[in-house]
Amino acid sequence: MYELYLEKPGDLKMRESAPAPAPKDNEVKVKVIYGGICGSDLRVLRGSIPYANYPCRPGHEILGTVVEAGKKSPYKVGTKVVSFPNTYCGECEFCLQGRTNICMNKKSFGVTVNGLFAQEIIIDSEFVVPIPSDLAEEKAILIEPFAVNVHALKRANITKGTSVAVIGCGTEGLLAIALLSHLGADLTVLDIISAKMEKAKSFGKNIKAMHPADVKDQVFDVVVEAAGVKASVEQAFQLVKPGGAMISLGITGDEISYPALRITRSEITIYGTIIYTKKDFADALALLQDPTFNVAPVFSKIVPFTKYQEAFADALTGNFAKIVLDFKEAS
Repeated sequence: MYELYLEKPGDLKMRESAPAPAPKDNEVKVKVIYGGICGSDLRVLRGSIPYANYPCRPGHEILGTVVEAGKKSPYKVGTKVVSFPNTYCGECEFCLQGRTNICMNKKSFGVTVNGLFAQEIIIDSEFVVPIPSDLAEEKAILIEPFAVNVHALKRANITKGTSVAVIGCGTEGLLAIALLSHLGADLTVLDIISAKMEKAKSFGKNIKAMHPADVKDQVFDVVVEAAGVKASVEQAFQLVKPGGAMISLGITGDEISYPALRITRSEITIYGTIIYTKKDFADALALLQDPTFNVAPVFSKIVPFTKYQEAFADALTGNFAKIVLDFKEAS
């Protein structure tokens, strides 16, 4: 079996490893079809996540087929599944509230524990979700990152005509734009790369796009910060109307200047948001099964697993949306 492996930051390799063992109890053995490269994978590669553990196998977004199941697993051989990015304990106060996304004891695949970028993996059935066999694989691999947006955009009351600005047109920004366009929001998108703005505009005829520096006195009911950089987060605070909301979707470790007086006097609500629950996952799947829901622009390219260096190098440039590793090409 072949897998990706990070001995230390910057040292990404493909290596041969022992075949995956037989699954126990509630586990399944999954033959991986696709693996989506995420921003957190890039941060682990760069060494910019302080709590990441090395050495490790990266990756948490996978689509695969169950090829062997433990005796307590609910899934049969042949079931297509996608993965959760984190485990959760099911026992802490947040899990008991159904808020497994903020579990006190969660572990993150590819960050704090071994990830999923291998030809075959063993994973507990609790942390995979079955998908319909007739759902296109190119849509199925987007369920996990799309569920992030489904969860995030539920935080604010967004309906037809709500004015929304999305800052950052990477993968998560584009998925946010896809959903917001579907909801009928009055959309403005901001990015520093014109090609990304053009891609964002392909989701709808009335989507407005501009460079962040060109926004003058405009303000919006809701601002979705999806770039995850200091300047974008600070601009997001300034773009929210009084009484409006800012959704913090991007992830940054930078210290941010917080306009406390404006937020207080204008009653601006800030929503932190991280991954999703199983309900969000189900809602994401339902949307991706809707033939009127367009996510095609989110894809940049599919690359054979053996060309992982090229795929990660392209992803690191920031000029692409979703890049997917094709594990079928590694057989």
